Amino acid sequence: TGLHVCLLASFPPPTAQARPDSAMVCSKLARPVVLGSCMFALLGRSGEAACPTGLDPYSAEPNSFGWPVTPAEFEHEQPECWAAKYERCGGERQSPMDLNLHLSGPGCAPQVVGTDGDLATRASYKILAGRPAMTVSKYMRGVSMMTGSSIGSLKLQDANGMPVEYEAVDAVLTAGGLHAVNGVTADAELLIVHEPKAGADAFVGRVVLSVPFRKSEIGSGSELFEQMGLSGGALPEAGTWRAPKSVDLQAATQAALEGQSFAYSGSMPMPPCIENIRYILLTTKQPVSAAQLSSLEGVLSKYAGGTRKRPLVSRALAGGGCRAVDEDSVQVPAVDTSCASPSNSSSACWAATCGVSPLDLAPARADKSKSAEDASELIDYRPTSNITVSPSMFSLDAAGDFGVLFVNGRLFEANKVSLKAVSQHTFNGTRYAAELVVEHILFGDGSYHRRLEQEAGVVGPTVTHAEAAAAHTDTHAEAAAAHTDTHAEAAA
Repeated sequence: TGLHVCLLASFPPPTAQARPDSAMVCSKLARPVVLGSCMFALLGRSGEAACPTGLDPYSAEPNSFGWPVTPAEFEHEQPECWAAKYERCGGERQSPMDLNLHLSGPGCAPQVVGTDGDLATRASYKILAGRPAMTVSKYMRGVSMMTGSSIGSLKLQDANGMPVEYEAVDAVLTAGGLHAVNGVTADAELLIVHEPKAGADAFVGRVVLSVPFRKSEIGSGSELFEQMGLSGGALPEAGTWRAPKSVDLQAATQAALEGQSFAYSGSMPMPPCIENIRYILLTTKQPVSAAQLSSLEGVLSKYAGGTRKRPLVSRALAGGGCRAVDEDSVQVPAVDTSCASPSNSSSACWAATCGVSPLDLAPARADKSKSAEDASELIDYRPTSNITVSPSMFSLDAAGDFGVLFVNGRLFEANKVSLKAVSQHTFNGTRYAAELVVEHILFGDGSYHRRLEQEAGVVGPTVTHAEAAAAHTDTHAEAAAAHTDTHAEAAA
């Protein structure tokens, strides 16, 4: 076999700028070298594995956090690479976190809001009757119990102390604790994901209830693990299987709900790391046997690629002080839209300049006083060719001549079509997987701008100032004639 040798090159000391992806020199040996086996990793200057490329941007897996598409362009084993693709992963309110309650400084002492057990009467979870489906989530690296409908509810309070109800949409069991309290992690963690009952928009804050498990040598272990089919026997033959019996989430969480809890505001624990999650961590650990833990770890290793999770982030803030932690709280504060870090490119930071669009379109609230018009009489789109397709930061764009749109007595040319992954508008509070956007420019303006670009040598052949002036005059004459014709057609 031909061997490609990658030689680490000598570089100057790292600067504040990002290091190049190709921090090496590769060459093929002139004469083939035969090796019994050869495995090597591409290493950067720091000795870390290079960030992965060529991954699919999305997966077909349902998303526990309500996103219409599930991000997939990341590796769990390389969380240090996430922020390069998903900017919010470099934010200051990331998860999971080590809730170090021994820190000193401004805001480091937990705020005692209620008493132990306040959540016991506020949570009501269903029995997943029959033999519900258990599905390994590669995205969450856990076993998901998502059914497509509500699996319970949690009644809390909003930032003003008013009652607000959340619906449980998924329960995910992970091997190894996601969080830690004073540096101590659990052996397994159950995450129950809730969305506001009033709407299912993924950009609205969600609540995650965390139930920890601890390996115990006494007793038979966890009834929940047993119900889910994780009893320590043979592993399932596929990543989805039917539980051997009904799953009782209320019984699995009740003892922990009656104890102490800590709450903090964080992020999704995997990309895109949006910082709109309120975590409620129950501290009373539930027992689980070694055989049951081994079964869960085996399933995730076989069907989810492993059990590794994102490393814990510190509660201490870079500028001093600590992230807020509330003890025994039932209140969900408003999502913090601080835009200081890592940048103001998050949509939550655009209100100062982009407060008009996009909207939540609710037909029931639409103005119906104006007479209805048939949209087909106002739109004349047509097949076209010779278009240029290119990706931008947030969409896939195609430039060309796609037809016209007639609005308020004026003709607009369709000169750009964009496909956006995850819709920018919502309808009745629901956000969809994608949105097609057709951009138009007032007839005449587009032709004039294209001619100016040609004159500047941006597109097409260069023309003289005299030709540009003549074209300008011709364009206005053509636009005026077309405008007159359009009004005559509209009147007819």
